[in-house]
Amino acid sequence: MTARNAAPSRSPNSKLPATLAGLSLGLFALVGLVAGPGGCGTKQGKGESGTQHAGAEEGAAEDGSDAQRSERVEIDVFAFGRQLGTVAPCGCTTDPLGGLQFAFGYIEEESTAGNRLVLEPGSFLFPDPAGPEGPTDAAAWGQATQRAKLLHARFSKLDGLISGFGPTDVAAPTPEGGGAGGVAMLAELPMPRVIANVSDDARPAGVETVRALPVGHGLDAAVTAVVDPELAKAARESWAPAFPELSEPVAALNQDAIQAELGKADLQVVLVHGPRELAEAVARGVPGVDIVVMGGEFHNAERGRVGTAPAQLSTEHGEVWLLEPGDRAQSISHLTLSIAPSVAEGELPPKWTLQPSTKQRQAELDRLETKLAKFADDPSADASFIARLEADRDALKAQLADPSVPEDVALAVIPAQTKVNCRLPEDEAAQSALRDYDGWVAEQNQERFAGVKAPEVAKGQAHYAGIEACGDCHEEAVAQWKTTVHAGAYETLVVANKQFDLSCVGCHVTGFREPGGSEVVENEGLTSVQCEQCHGPGSLHVEDPTPDNIVREAPMTVCLACHTEDHSDTFDYEAYLRDVLGEGHGEQRRAALGDGPTGRELRQAGLEAAGGGCPKKM
Repeated sequence: MTARNAAPSRSPNSKLPATLAGLSLGLFALVGLVAGPGGCGTKQGKGESGTQHAGAEEGAAEDGSDAQRSERVEIDVFAFGRQLGTVAPCGCTTDPLGGLQFAFGYIEEESTAGNRLVLEPGSFLFPDPAGPEGPTDAAAWGQATQRAKLLHARFSKLDGLISGFGPTDVAAPTPEGGGAGGVAMLAELPMPRVIANVSDDARPAGVETVRALPVGHGLDAAVTAVVDPELAKAARESWAPAFPELSEPVAALNQDAIQAELGKADLQVVLVHGPRELAEAVARGVPGVDIVVMGGEFHNAERGRVGTAPAQLSTEHGEVWLLEPGDRAQSISHLTLSIAPSVAEGELPPKWTLQPSTKQRQAELDRLETKLAKFADDPSADASFIARLEADRDALKAQLADPSVPEDVALAVIPAQTKVNCRLPEDEAAQSALRDYDGWVAEQNQERFAGVKAPEVAKGQAHYAGIEACGDCHEEAVAQWKTTVHAGAYETLVVANKQFDLSCVGCHVTGFREPGGSEVVENEGLTSVQCEQCHGPGSLHVEDPTPDNIVREAPMTVCLACHTEDHSDTFDYEAYLRDVLGEGHGEQRRAALGDGPTGRELRQAGLEAAGGGCPKKM
């Protein structure tokens, strides 16, 4: 292609323009790059027709005035973090992030088949067995395997996909361990996988070193991946013995054969399964790389949800885009490359221009308006400084009035970091697959656990008596309980057909798998979060109602078993106690807590901050 011979490059292997490195970084200091629902905000949607809609905004003129914008070619790059076998969020938080139906709805609306690149760094198929969502028995692994099949089915149908290869992809039990997992799952669920820092004799079948594919406008992308050797070693020594030994990532990427393969393409991408430090080392140490996608472990829960905004790292080889999406499809990193119709197919001009999204511009305008309001009544404020702020404000207003890429900009890059939630478009195929999965789980587990009881109680120990037995003596306390969300916990699962799902049921029944408690199916009289979930099994107290036969006060650790950060983002012990305690149930303790926010108020505030709750869907 002409571009490969004519376009300036940053190194002998780089085919992108040298001035991709020259994008203005000043805008990044002014504009927060986290875009909300709707992503980059310069498109109204593309669908599968192949028609480009770059810059088409809602309410655009119908007289053909946006025809020039419509002719621009757009290449969209989407990056996922580690999927970890997740198909949908728990749904209990105020802003549940994730869900294949919304992730794919966003991708389909924001891009066109044949003009996109979708990247995922590995550890895709299964949860981390050592993590909080790790399966603990054959039944849980059965559900995890079904989710892996769902993920594979939907992702593998998407054009433009290239995958990494991470430890949890081979985490499922092998036949020797009572399962059918290990490396065999890679063949059963094939993806276009790549990894660079593994020897050829240890490379699993179907996993390549580098993969290339066309991304539109006569341009090609080449993608490879590396995994942190220390991360792989730890997994191999505990729960992923089938994962191969790895070499040092930067050295592996600089091998002549890999550099030659990458150098054939116009866009060079490395997926990094490891910490940000490794991603930055790859960006600095490997000439020619244009995009590095980070898919490592997060030590901060919020960063694990939303990742970090797309940014550039200055290196001696040029500027490299760093994309850090959140885990489990909770957020997607997105770059749109917008190419003017004047650019010949297969060619890349030498200059790229940063084009902020409508969302970003609006956020910066709001910031400037707030700042100007503070100076409005300050007679000592510097007039020239205020004039500059006003000029910046007016410029942003003009850009918002016409957010299209200017006609004289040959190539523009539009970055976005998009939360994946129910306010995004919905992909019906993924939603249908999720409904089928819930139905499969319900059918399988109803049959598997029919007649399966919780462990028997040791002689002389208490078993769970149920809410009706509590009500015989504590009528007011039970009446208070019925006003709480605990009383409706099981019904929320029934509405969503998740009452037999091992990922959910344990926190929506009483005494789950405790001696004399409830099981997946056998939970009669113990559905929802009843008194005994906090006060312990009460049969001995029923027989002899003395304080010594019951736990009087539940410590916060009891609550935290279910009210985790991933499942209960507004949890505050005292605030939630204000909802639970009341007439006939800890009145004195409730009085001692005094005024203050309740759990309901915290949750309502969280819902409002998130833009409203998401409807429960089957």
